Amino acid sequence: MKTLNTTLWKYHDDITLPENNSIEVITEECANLIALGRTGDGKSSLLNDLLGKQVFKQKVSAKSQTKQVEDSVGFWAPLKPYMHGKDQFGCHIRVFDTPGFGDSQFQDETFFPVIQKTINHIAAYRGGIHCILLVFKITANSDTIIKSMDALHRLMDYRNDFWDNVLLVFTHVDIVNGDTGRYQSHKLSLRTAIAKQLKERYHLVHDLPMLWISTQKYSCTYIK
Repeated sequence: MKTLNTTLWKYHDDITLPENNSIEVITEECANLIALGRTGDGKSSLLNDLLGKQVFKQKVSAKSQTKQVEDSVGFWAPLKPYMHGKDQFGCHIRVFDTPGFGDSQFQDETFFPVIQKTINHIAAYRGGIHCILLVFKITANSDTIIKSMDALHRLMDYRNDFWDNVLLVFTHVDIVNGDTGRYQSHKLSLRTAIAKQLKERYHLVHDLPMLWISTQKYSCTYIK
């Protein structure tokens, strides 16, 4: 990946929110989020939920529907579905939907330069990336997760300065939510064995934060 003189990774504290609480989109002050992961695991659905509207096409097959990086700007209001009067509580976001890793046509090598170009563009002209959302289905096994994590590491040119900006998102929680024992078993495995494996494999100082979300509206859990 080309070395940039601009800041590639940013943090939420770097965002200056408007004093008048206006939700008018100010693109210079957006938190930049990019979703990566396998085709069909819920990247587009996740970003649509964050934006509160249908922007990105959702996938129904293993074939990647997204051939290029797509982006959209909006206002993320996380409490709006739960509490009255919280429409303006949140922040401006710019989200990027990407082609899937491990798509059925094995086009990772084709898509990698496209994604790398986008990351460099965000760093140079959009203020840096605040969060990489690495998306998996809750049923993903350790081999699938490691394969995608290796792809991410390779995508980043094996640099290690991006890990603090990575959030692992596990979708379709309701697939196993009806079976409490199975659901808890998946979470325990992710939080212990897989988290430890990732930490050792990539020499991380801290465990990567994990988020569990349902395909049903407004159901999620978060563990740091």
